[in-house]
Amino acid sequence: MNEFLIVSTSILLVDVTNVVLFAAIIVALSGPNPLARSCALILGHTLAYFVTGLLVIYGVAEMIAPVVDFLIDGFVNPAPINFAIGLGLGILLITVAIKGFMGKTPEGETEKPQSSESGGVMSSFVLGATLLIVGIPFAIPYFGFINELYRFEVPSKPLALLIYNIFYALPFVLMPLTFALAGPGIVGKLKSINAALNQTMAWLVPTLFLLLGTVAVADAMKFFLTGTGLI
Repeated sequence: MNEFLIVSTSILLVDVTNVVLFAAIIVALSGPNPLARSCALILGHTLAYFVTGLLVIYGVAEMIAPVVDFLIDGFVNPAPINFAIGLGLGILLITVAIKGFMGKTPEGETEKPQSSESGGVMSSFVLGATLLIVGIPFAIPYFGFINELYRFEVPSKPLALLIYNIFYALPFVLMPLTFALAGPGIVGKLKSINAALNQTMAWLVPTLFLLLGTVAVADAMKFFLTGTGLI
């Protein structure tokens, strides 16, 4: 159980670095009815995240099981097709990384989500859920956490998902809470933090993709040249 908590905490710390949600909350705090709109945004996002996890556990798990088994078998006993797939994925990752480096603005900032200042609480709730749905293909940490639930044979997976999502939402809940305690002046500081996060993610994500892609390509090339991969 201690190992599960350590792994889950590590995954959570990576998962909460959601600069898109962070920026969207700042936009909500900058408009009318800031507390209600920002809380609705967080609630919509978190609820959609939780429901997605439940769907994966109860609806998608059996469907993707054969794919997962194929990937695991390919990692343990790799065949030429696995290295060919790795080569293709590596090239794709390197391409995405290069585009990421070239796509940065001069200030190193990424594009921020737009939000209508005239929107109400319900529209903010829908926006939060929409941000989650659009970004779900990139929710690799969350899917990693769900995988750990099965690896450690956690008996109550829905409860574990609920606890994970509560802790996921806590850092973002601190933003409207801080706004309520410190007043509108805190928005400027939050924007500065968001700009710093954007600048960091603008080079960190492409760098990780470049490293992973390079390793995948090198692994495949070594196999096709020598008959053995890097590992």
